[in-house]
Amino acid sequence: MKNTVRLIVFISLIPFINLSLKTLGVYGGLGANPVETIIHTTGDWGLRILIVTLLLTPLVYYSDIAFFRHFPKPIGLVAFFYTLMHFLSYALIDQSGDIKIIIVDIIQTPYLIVGWAGFLCLLFVGVASQKRLQPWFNKNRSTISSIVYTSAILAVWHYFWQAKTVEIEALIYIATISVLLLWRLRISTARNKGKRS
Repeated sequence: MKNTVRLIVFISLIPFINLSLKTLGVYGGLGANPVETIIHTTGDWGLRILIVTLLLTPLVYYSDIAFFRHFPKPIGLVAFFYTLMHFLSYALIDQSGDIKIIIVDIIQTPYLIVGWAGFLCLLFVGVASQKRLQPWFNKNRSTISSIVYTSAILAVWHYFWQAKTVEIEALIYIATISVLLLWRLRISTARNKGKRS
C-alpha cells in the first residue's frame, strides 16, 4: 500500500518535476515570461490536485474499498505543496522577497487577497496534519474538511478573478466545486436527520 501511495504522489509531482527541468534549461523553455509561467503552472496544478482530493471524498464514501481511504491525505499534501510553491514563486521571484511590496500588492489587489486567504486555509490544514497533531486532526475531520472546501472555493475564485476572461477551465472548476458542495450539503443534512431520529 505504501508503495502505491508513493507512486500516486510521484505521479502528482510530475508537472512540478517537468517545470523544474524547464526552469533549469534541461529541455524546452518557459516562454516569453518565465516568472509568470512558473507562478501560473504551480497555481494551476495546486488547484487541480486540490479538486482531485475533494473528488476522492465521495469515492471513499460510496465505495467499500478501503484502498481509496489512504489517498486523500497524501494527495492533499501534494496540493498544499503546489500552493506553497505558487506563493513562494510570487513572493520570492516576482516580488524579490520584499515583504513591504508583497503586503501592499496583496492589499491593493482583490484577487490576491482571496488567493492569500485560500493559502492560509491550506497552510492550517497542512500544519494540522502533522503527526504530533494527529489526535486533534482525527477528532476534527469535519472541521478540516470544511476548511479544505473553503480553500477550494477561494482558489477557484482567485483563478477566475485573475483570469479576467471567462475560461472553460475555470467554468469546469466552478461546476465541479458546486456539485461537490451540493453533495456535501446533502450528506450533512442526511446525517443530521439520522441523529435526530
